[in-house]
Parts: sequence; structure tokens; C-alpha cells
Amino acid sequence: MSAVTALGIDLATTPFSRRGSYFAVSHVTDQRESGLHLRTVRGDARHREIVRLLLDDSAEATSHTTAGRLTLQRDGTRAEVVLDGPDRACVRVQGGTLTLDFRTASQYDSVLQESERTWRFIDSGANRNYRIRVLGGTPRFDARWDGTRNSRARVRIDAAHDTATIVIDEYGSAVPTRPVEHPDVVAAAAQRDFDAWCRTHGGEACDDPEIGGTVRLAAFVTWAALVPAGGALRRESMLMSKNRMTNVWSWDHCFNAMALWRDPHAAAGQLLAVFDHQDAHGCLPDYVNDAGVERNFVKPPIHGWAVAHLMDRGGLDDDMVEALYDPLRRWTEWWFEHRVYGDDGVPSYNHGNDSGWDNATTFGVAVPVQSPDLLAYLALQMETLARIAGRRGRDDEATAWTRRADDTVRILCDRFWNGDRFVARSTLTGRVIDSESLLTFMPLVLGDRLPLSTREATVRRLLDGGYLTPHGPATEPPDSPHYEPDGYWRGPIWAPSTLLLVDGLRRSGRPGLADDIADRFLATCGGAGMAENFDALTGAGLRDRSMTWTASVYLSLVSERAGHASHAEGRLRARAS
Repeated sequence: MSAVTALGIDLATTPFSRRGSYFAVSHVTDQRESGLHLRTVRGDARHREIVRLLLDDSAEATSHTTAGRLTLQRDGTRAEVVLDGPDRACVRVQGGTLTLDFRTASQYDSVLQESERTWRFIDSGANRNYRIRVLGGTPRFDARWDGTRNSRARVRIDAAHDTATIVIDEYGSAVPTRPVEHPDVVAAAAQRDFDAWCRTHGGEACDDPEIGGTVRLAAFVTWAALVPAGGALRRESMLMSKNRMTNVWSWDHCFNAMALWRDPHAAAGQLLAVFDHQDAHGCLPDYVNDAGVERNFVKPPIHGWAVAHLMDRGGLDDDMVEALYDPLRRWTEWWFEHRVYGDDGVPSYNHGNDSGWDNATTFGVAVPVQSPDLLAYLALQMETLARIAGRRGRDDEATAWTRRADDTVRILCDRFWNGDRFVARSTLTGRVIDSESLLTFMPLVLGDRLPLSTREATVRRLLDGGYLTPHGPATEPPDSPHYEPDGYWRGPIWAPSTLLLVDGLRRSGRPGLADDIADRFLATCGGAGMAENFDALTGAGLRDRSMTWTASVYLSLVSERAGHASHAEGRLRARAS
């Protein structure tokens, strides 16, 4: 793979950023003035757009993206953007003019001139300050002061006869003082880092002529979303996106960790990014970012499933597996100690957000809800705890966890299987909730732990119920009265539900169906990119169009497909010999 391979990305969907940076460049269309914007992805930013970039006074320009450099072109004017560290952006311009159009959206925003070539932007909306230095070229400042604020402020740099470099530093109270490196040096270092990342986590598929471009896009989305330790983040962490979803949610991070199985240190880091914030009761937060932690909601306990997945692939070293035992145990017990509201011992979701399926029809009437997926995840988590305990020589604990897992599956089948399908129930009344949501199929993640007749009936309903579209499994069947093409968890196809189903079907002895669903999803990503979710009937990307868990699931499924092909070739060679 060439060090200068172009990435075929659309800045309107996939931001230009890089590992370790809190800056991103996007083509923004949902603001009062559209165009290319330098943005911040800090967790406490109330307004992310910092400056609009105008080439020769135009908001439009063609773009060419590599991992280390964004090149913008309009006629004879060329601007190159590189990102250096967490808080510095450099723009090199030549051949014409570049205007920095400050996004002074708040009444408290102001741009002041510090010297002939230096300005400071007090950006209260972004909750940060920015220092702008112009090296070379001829700058001109144009601003309007309305008594208390700048309602307009621009710096126009003429580089028609002299290449100019604009250095933009983000800071709190002290401006970064490190030397300015040459943009080519910065870009080359970023490119080398990405190439190594792509080779590691994309594997041989990076060179596949059919899917290599999509593999590189998925690798870029994950790599570019990494931010450094700092603030509430205690280690390098992968945000869900550098568009709007700029947090690490407490089940999304599991899928990101699973995609990094070839690098156990990196995989462990993504798991621990959330476990770092487990509270005294064992609860994991809803999400974390550099600015803080959100605890009003939680997310489903798929962590044991994810850890087992990584263990099966050598994706966690022995010390890390043992270190995860107590956090997993406490997280499991929390559900039974703090989310059981009656005497049946079954935990509940307080809101759709707790399940990760925010507005699924299982939550359409009232909460709290007892949903069958929750018991399935907890049973898998108990099995993982039993497995780790056995590795540690704690046979009594392993036996106890295995017994609890068996009991949990038994309760799931006794209480939530109605003879034809799994159902969700109102916690307070015990009544069955009228819902066709794909959420009720998630017990399939138990694989062959479910009784054979239950598995077969559930798979038959999946196939006969209209859920499986040409693009993957719809979260609400298209013929449901509650189906919405862009209805979030009421229709669109999502990466996490797809991977959970594929894994469960594979372990249910249905590898052909698992591969078929995986192939449909991979093809959808190949056509629409790494969107948050996809229209179930057209395959179009929806919502946030650059999501890491979609990219991570894509990489995981590509890896699984390559593994199966390798095993098949091995069997053929063995037969031939």
C-alpha cells in the first residue's frame, strides 16, 4: 500500500482528522452559512464550528484527502491542511487568497488582534480559545464590533506571490509554545502512522482489489477518531465520531475493541476507556468524553460477550483478562442489585437508552421494561466470568458462575418465550409488550446455549417475518405499522445488531445464514460508507455518516470472512494431500 494512497472521502460525510487531534475539517451544510469548516470535537463544545475556510472568497473547493493531508483547490489557489498534536492545525496556502471566517455565533465571542500577524479568538461557543498566527503572505483583518461582541470577523491572507502558513492553536489559559514543524514533516508522520494502523487492523484485505478502498475507509474512520489521554479520558480513546457523536458510549467501545484484536494492547485500551469510570456500585456510565462522564443512563452488558470474542482470537493478553474479572463481576452484579424491581429476580431497562436501542418499539408504551436481550447478555457475561475464573484456578467460582448462567437462560426461556417467539414484558404488570422489534431476536446471541427448537423457531421467524432485507437485518420489519425508513431503531439497519446476530447464528450452527447476512452488510457499507445506520430498503447511509462502531463491525466481519476462507483453503489442501 502506497504511503500517499488517496482516501476517497466526502467531507460532507467523513471529516478530515487524524489520530491524536481534537480538530476536524468538514463540509458543513446545517449551519447558517455552509462550506468547509475547521471544527473542534472537544466534549464540552457547545458550538463546534470555529472558522469557515474560503478560497478566493468562495465557500466551495475541490478536495483531495490522504491520511496526513487535506488539499483544497479552487482554480489556481491551493490550501493544504495538516493537524499536529491534539491542539494545532496548520494551513499552507499559495496562488491566491485564503480567508478565515470566524464563526462568532455567541454574544460572548470576540476576535482581537494581538500583533500585526497574530489574532486571538475567544470562542465561548466552543468553550475554548484560539490563537492564529500568519507566517508569510499578506494578512488583512476585517471585523465588526457591535459594542459587546464581534458579529463579523475575518482574516484574509493573500498568498498570490508568497506562500503563507497559518498556525491555529487551541488552548484553555496557556497557548501551546512548541515549535512549528514543517507541514510536510507533520503530514508524512501521520501517513506512516495510518499506514501501520491500516495494515494491522485491515490485514491483507487492504490490498483486495474489490474491497480494499472500503477497508481503508473503515481503517481511516477508526484511526482518525482516536484522541489522546487527557481530562476525563485516562488513555487514548476512540470517539464514536468526529462529526456530532463525539463521545465514547458504554457499549459502542466494545465493538471498537473487538476490531482491534490483532493488537491486544489497543483492544484493552478501548475496553478500559469506559471501565476506568466504573462507579463504587459496579455501574458503568452511559458515556465518557474528555470533559466528563454521563451517568443518567447505562448501556447493555455486552462486555462479557466482547471479552470472550477477544479471548477466542488472542486479542487480550493473560494479565488483562485477569484484570477484567472483578470489573465484569461487579458490572454483572449491579444489574441484579440495582435494576430488579420485583420478586422475580429479573432486571429491567429504565429507558430505551439503557438497551442501546433508544426508541425501539419495545419501549413504545411505558417503562421499565424486562427485555429478553438483557438476560441473554448477562448469561454470556456469567459464562465469561466462569471461563476467567477457571483460568485462574478458582474452580468453585467457575462452577457457581456456570450454574448462574444456566439458571439465567432457563429464566429467559421460561418467562420470555411464548412458544413462538421471545417477547418483552412490562416490569410492573408482567404483560407482554406488543412489539415486532428486532431487539426481541437478540437472545440468538446465545447460540447453541438456547434449546434447539427455540433457536430454529426464532431463525424461522427472522427469515419469514420480513426482517432480512437486501442490505441486512431491519430493526423493525418494513411491513410493520411502526416502521420508519429513517426511524433510528424503528427500521434502519445497524452495525451492532448485525454483528450480534451474525455471531449468534454462527454459533447456532447456521454459518451459511450468518455469512449471508454479513455479506449483505459489507456490501451496504461498500456502497454507503460507515454511516450510523442505513435505510433498510435502499441501503442509503443515515444520521451520522462516519461512525467508528460501523467501521469496526465492518473490519471485524471482513476479518471473519478472511478467516473462514483461510480455513476452507486449509481443508482443501489437506484433502488434496
